[in-house]
Amino acid sequence: MNILITGASGTIGQKLVSELEDKHELTLLSRREIPEDPRWRQVDLRDIHQVKRAADGIDTVIHLAIATGQEGDFEGDTFNELRLDTNVKGTYNIFEAARNSGVKRVIYTSSLTVVWGYPAPEWISGDAPARPVGTYALTKYLGEQIARHYATNHGIEVICMRIPKPIDLDDPTSRDTPILPQWIAFPDLIPAYELALTAPLDGFDIVTLAGESTKRRWDISRAERILGYRPQHRLEDMGYTLREEPGDYSQANIVKPE
Repeated sequence: MNILITGASGTIGQKLVSELEDKHELTLLSRREIPEDPRWRQVDLRDIHQVKRAADGIDTVIHLAIATGQEGDFEGDTFNELRLDTNVKGTYNIFEAARNSGVKRVIYTSSLTVVWGYPAPEWISGDAPARPVGTYALTKYLGEQIARHYATNHGIEVICMRIPKPIDLDDPTSRDTPILPQWIAFPDLIPAYELALTAPLDGFDIVTLAGESTKRRWDISRAERILGYRPQHRLEDMGYTLREEPGDYSQANIVKPE
């Protein structure tokens, strides 16, 4: 299978490339130059012409790329402009290039922040209607709507995967700070992407991935049914401490520059 991966030099992308590179033909996109590896292309997702050239001959796209530079609930006009350009315009360009090149399937990486508006301890279904909190969540929700449009109107098979923050089990410092109960181990996250490459789809679907824990309130049954996803790692049994969620994410501390 010829697979294009956006954001391939990012944290998730690097681990996914390692898993897939011996099984598929990969085209890897990054905003920075990666010399001496013909699989890599330096592409700005905001440039539709660059994206269309990269999508030529591709069977499946795994769209991981997001605006980088700030993590979490950071809000600022300059960075939010980059977020909107990369996460919304860039996602539109990916889907338009996929349509133009006859790509069969796009795996769109969404976020659990899209449903942060459901306060704890409310149970959240795997395809719950969006309640985004913050600009990042809004851009990921708009990406879901772009994905739905291209599945409905152009026949591209699309699966949106709402994912939490992944945890690197090989990083000893990852156990130093308490984690939220939805966070997921990389060995559970990466196989979900591989399953999404070949899972039977009916046009458009949304699934939720979340780490297994005693405080899980995210329904992963759709991912289990559609992907065959089964989380194997319970982080609280591996030396991680769970911290309480905010009772209302909309009241969480959103970092705003002065």
